[in-house]
Amino acid sequence: MSKQRLLLLLNLFLVLALLMAACAPAAAPAPTTGSGQTASTAPADGVVTIKYQFPRSPQEDFPVVQDALNEMITSRIGVRLVLEPIDPGVYNDKMQLALASGEECDIIFTAPWTNSYLTNVANGVLYPLDDLLPVHAPGLWASMPPSTWEAARAGGHIYAVINQQIFPKPWGVNVRKDLLEKYNFSLDNVEKWEDMEPFLAAVRDGEGINPVYATELGASLFRQAYYGFAELGPVGITVRAADESRTILSMFETPEFKEAADLTKKWVDEGYFPLEGPPADAADAMFRAGQFAMNYHVEKPGNDIENQNRYGWEFVSKNLTDPLIIDTGAVTATMNGICATSKNPEKALEVLELFNTDIEIYNTLSRGIQGRHWVWVDEEKKVMGYPEGITGSTSPYNPNADWMFGNQFNAYYRDARQVGAWEKTKEMNDTAFPATVLGFSIDTSPINTELAQVKAVWDEYVVPIQNGFIAYDDAAPAAIERLNAAGMQTVLAEVQRQVDEWAANR
Repeated sequence: MSKQRLLLLLNLFLVLALLMAACAPAAAPAPTTGSGQTASTAPADGVVTIKYQFPRSPQEDFPVVQDALNEMITSRIGVRLVLEPIDPGVYNDKMQLALASGEECDIIFTAPWTNSYLTNVANGVLYPLDDLLPVHAPGLWASMPPSTWEAARAGGHIYAVINQQIFPKPWGVNVRKDLLEKYNFSLDNVEKWEDMEPFLAAVRDGEGINPVYATELGASLFRQAYYGFAELGPVGITVRAADESRTILSMFETPEFKEAADLTKKWVDEGYFPLEGPPADAADAMFRAGQFAMNYHVEKPGNDIENQNRYGWEFVSKNLTDPLIIDTGAVTATMNGICATSKNPEKALEVLELFNTDIEIYNTLSRGIQGRHWVWVDEEKKVMGYPEGITGSTSPYNPNADWMFGNQFNAYYRDARQVGAWEKTKEMNDTAFPATVLGFSIDTSPINTELAQVKAVWDEYVVPIQNGFIAYDDAAPAAIERLNAAGMQTVLAEVQRQVDEWAANR
């Protein structure tokens, strides 16, 4: 074939292709979500992929549990779920970087204390759920009264799903029973942190260990509810729970913060806390190996049994927080939000509906697979145990994150001694002292710049004081000066204005 004839044929094919394209029907517009956003086109099999990112160290059987979940989820709502656990030590930084870059995501764990809910709302990275909840998660929506949902409202909208669990925070101690008996110490007369010191000194000297559990994230005895404060969310801002005037305070400058910082430093200096805490996984392994005598945490009903399953020791627990306080921060302490970049927000919310209302799916995510990770001990009372030869520390799937995944009141009990704990927990929720700012959420948008600056100063100058590495009296003046230079007073004034306005319109 001559070169001229070849070129002629190629030109003829090109003309024909252009004519066929011109005659083809116009493409249909991309489907949109209820908010007008463009939704992704469903794959050929009609199943969409939803990714769930949360702060937990990966475990051997996460893929196995994921497959088991998808056998149920895919057939029910046409979703293929991908579990993406992220080490808790890097979760906050990794998620904030991903969200800031506009990376596509679906369901993410968000809370006041990691991957900050209010920061995420202010940055516009979460999807508003108000209109979607009654339609795509009706069971979840109906499971809590409107007043509870109001606690999740920020900037006028609900941007995350509340995980039902214990709402007030009964901070207290959780102590190994064998060491209490060995050193003839009882928790009966323990009313505050300091009352533990004779026991801690005896364990330090007798066992040659740092008695109190701590991780690389530090250890601080300042817990807002323990000292009578209501949590407001952004770093460094607080209010006394019973204060009818609702005076907004700089947390760092309260006498209670100084008291806790001084006590924390004493415990560090005395060797009760390790000077350098290990990563969370290593700290848990050390506890299981007998390298700690106690931890301090939210001592909810049945927590001693949960810790026994986690660490292998028998524990005695005691709440030291009186009165119990319920505030906005407590209700929103653990939530799951949906990313603004999600291509399938409705489907993501349908997944959260299942996490919170489908007992089988929730317990598979929380406990694993029956027969492989757990077995019935008393099915009627919903008490499970480990299969023969398996313990909490050797199980290939034991995330201990019921409170993170959904409605904890749907969880199977790990021990017969826990039966009734969910009813007791609900009673605590219902009888806790309501903070005067319960239901108030800060609109951080007017003070985003100042909050970012204050957090940077807090992390650099306050955290070492809070964790007992530097004496409060030595470092407080410089820290306060830097906080104010970063805009703390502007933040306090704006939050006070919002609180006053909210209170006036109640």
